[in-house]
Amino acid sequence: MKNLFQNIFDAFCVLSIVGIWPRYIEPNLIFNTKISCPISDLPEDLEGFRIVQFSDLHLGRVMSDRMLKKVQNQILSLKPDLIVFTGDFLCYSKLDIRLKDFLSTLSAPYGSFAILGNHDYEKPVLVDPATGDYDTVERKSGNVAAGLKLLMHPLNVTGHVSENAKAVDFQKDLSHTLAMTPFRLLHNETCLIQVGKSTLNLVGLGEHTLGRCDPETAFQHYDPDAPGVVLSHNPDSISKLLDYPGHLILSGHTHGAQINLPILLNRLTLMEERRFKRGCFREEGKMIYINRGIGSVFKFRFCSPPEITLVTLIRRNP
Repeated sequence: MKNLFQNIFDAFCVLSIVGIWPRYIEPNLIFNTKISCPISDLPEDLEGFRIVQFSDLHLGRVMSDRMLKKVQNQILSLKPDLIVFTGDFLCYSKLDIRLKDFLSTLSAPYGSFAILGNHDYEKPVLVDPATGDYDTVERKSGNVAAGLKLLMHPLNVTGHVSENAKAVDFQKDLSHTLAMTPFRLLHNETCLIQVGKSTLNLVGLGEHTLGRCDPETAFQHYDPDAPGVVLSHNPDSISKLLDYPGHLILSGHTHGAQINLPILLNRLTLMEERRFKRGCFREEGKMIYINRGIGSVFKFRFCSPPEITLVTLIRRNP
């Protein structure tokens, strides 16, 4: 049944002008978004510091080698001082053997860092279509069929994490793979990065949908006298982070709504706070950026092309 839905959908996309763009063109584009993050009293050593964020690789059979090479070239062309990945290396928790070689090409002078997304643990944790809770849900139908069900029966995401989801362990193959690449995994911890005589806090949170986002633990070693960048895969975690330090929060997860049409996005974007679906926000003195991601579990994007973000730290004028 899954292959039948997929084949019918592919045939529709090939035969219709409307379907060609979101199925075969837009998912293979990559936009570079360049933004500045103004910070009061930014140390001189950090003026112009360049952070490249990419997210939601979802590396699997729908991701071509050509697309991977394009991502690599564009990240390196931005000449980052620091590279950060904001979760979902995997697709449904399955490791692609190409991941190690791809990540090994991405290094930066002040390091490459990553956090986990909801597909990066031992089992994927998704929104249960029966309850709206976060749970270890096995998909019994293809992505096209699942999307049609959402259109007919929209879900309200409760934010409740099931006991099954809370019990999910790390994906051991992914942990082993990351250890062989330039990327350091941050899981509810702060790394203090020395840039000249100055320090930059880099905070990485665990995944919100598994109940692993623990800011109290993550900020224990935060230097309050230094600026900070916070990585949290799911932007629904942002409300938990506003009472903690940090000038910039970087997230992913939403794919920018992926199918960004007014009627459809509210039904297909499974979030607690749909306003955080993409782009730049200001909340309680913090700058927030939600990246549209590179890949997806289903290769179909409309008005939400893949994205790499370059954030430049600058000093805010008094």
